[in-house]
Amino acid sequence: MARAETARGRVQPVRNHELLLWLWRLLSSAQLAVALIGFLALAGLLAVVLPQIPVPLRDSPAAVGAWLEVQRGKFGPFTEPMHWVGLFTVVATWWFLAALGLLAVSICVYTADRFLAVWRNVTRPRELVPDSFFERAANRVAFVTPRAAAGEDASARLQALLRRRRFRVRTLAEAETTYLFADRFAWAQMGSFVTHLALVLFLAGGLVTRLGGYTNALFIAEGTASPVFPVSHPEQMQVEVVDAVGVFGESGAALDYRSELVIYQGGREVARGVATVNGPLSYGGYRFHQAGYFGEGAALRVRDVGTGNALYRETLALEELVPAPAITVRGDAGALLVDDVIVPTDFIGEASGTLITVPGSGRQFWVGVTQDEEEVWNLVVYEREDAEAGFLVPAGESHTAGGLTWTFAQATGLPSIVTSGIPGDGDRAVVVLSETPEGTPYLTVLGPVDGRALTLYPDQPVQIGDREYLFEGRREFAGIEVRRDPGANFIWVAAGLLLIGLLITFYIPRLRLWARVRPQGTVVAGLAERSGVFQSEVERLMEELGVTTVEGKQGAEGDA
Repeated sequence: MARAETARGRVQPVRNHELLLWLWRLLSSAQLAVALIGFLALAGLLAVVLPQIPVPLRDSPAAVGAWLEVQRGKFGPFTEPMHWVGLFTVVATWWFLAALGLLAVSICVYTADRFLAVWRNVTRPRELVPDSFFERAANRVAFVTPRAAAGEDASARLQALLRRRRFRVRTLAEAETTYLFADRFAWAQMGSFVTHLALVLFLAGGLVTRLGGYTNALFIAEGTASPVFPVSHPEQMQVEVVDAVGVFGESGAALDYRSELVIYQGGREVARGVATVNGPLSYGGYRFHQAGYFGEGAALRVRDVGTGNALYRETLALEELVPAPAITVRGDAGALLVDDVIVPTDFIGEASGTLITVPGSGRQFWVGVTQDEEEVWNLVVYEREDAEAGFLVPAGESHTAGGLTWTFAQATGLPSIVTSGIPGDGDRAVVVLSETPEGTPYLTVLGPVDGRALTLYPDQPVQIGDREYLFEGRREFAGIEVRRDPGANFIWVAAGLLLIGLLITFYIPRLRLWARVRPQGTVVAGLAERSGVFQSEVERLMEELGVTTVEGKQGAEGDA
């Protein structure tokens, strides 16, 4: 008795095969797949709604900390917990990637679990059904067999019509009754598996790209090169921009960007070609796309006159604009004395300008621009010998004083940059690019030499002490995106399979018909994978047979 109680109270262990069976059923559940898709959709929505840490900053704790400080003003004390959970890096979190992986496994198990049954249904479909099926089928039509085509003749005629409509037909005769089974596009039932395979390949492509992909944005000036990888790398390459071209329409809209590139690896040229936005240059599994264009750059070189060594050589991206007045000055007789954009060298409060000498008069004026409270640009003019006689000229207007007529056309923005490192007496310098009335570019450098302005023309060196300053010319910049995407082929194949699977599913539906032909009447019943297919097909058959419906039933169509 005690032995029986002990056996009754003993906990039965879970067998391994039962646990595996439970896990298989869980993973093959459509409910699990729907729940995972919903979870990933919600996570994607969070990634759109909440700010995400920029990818280039994620490897730098200091940069991430500074970014979080900015967000603290919006999320307050919740900032750190949100960052710890991963709400600022949703698509890179372990839980998002785990959900993606689990979804891929679920789709694979779901597909495998149903594959054998569907394959059996496609390759060995049920050809013979009981007579009760012809009475209870959701889709059935009954009609009187024509006397001229009674018995075998009627079944033979029906077989011929079905085969002509691309059905595979099997027959079975029992006394005066002939049973027919007709199946068309049986293979179309595999279309859902093609779609499932496409989904798996999409996920696999994303995973492969994440694990083995690489993306880097380079900003390279003409005539210079930049490394592909920011640190030492066994596949390190150098990208040189030989020529960067930007084509713009009359309205200023960009029409085309392209760059001639040269790829170096191991000190030798390995590839050369033209990169565009949609036509990258490819080498070694990497693609070099034209991602941007910037046309305002200047190449500046400073060398030691005594040794000939270069002290400074940079191509500067002039990304800022400094306001400068476009003016004309005429004398008493209307003679044109000045027609130019005045490059500012002095910045006094809200005004920027410089001292110029009006040709033919010998008089010097400080000429600049400033904005009033209504954001209207005004020309500012002071004569050096009589500062009290200054005046303002609004944009688009003229003013006559002292025998000179000043016309202020507009304030234009000149490409400029505030930079450091140019050899000289100052730590910082302002570099401004402009053009002469004839269209010759020239560079104005403020700061490195006793605060004075250096005006440099292309290939015309200016020596100051033991240093020589040379403007080597205007340069353009190309934004080059380097990308290695090993999952791209998976994505392309997946897109093709998804399209094929959807086309098969929606436009090539499977249709199975069972017919019972007797001298007194014929019944046709069927299973169709899309509503209306059975009805339209049977109507065509009856029209060609020349019969009318005695009894018909059109129900919900679907696979049994």
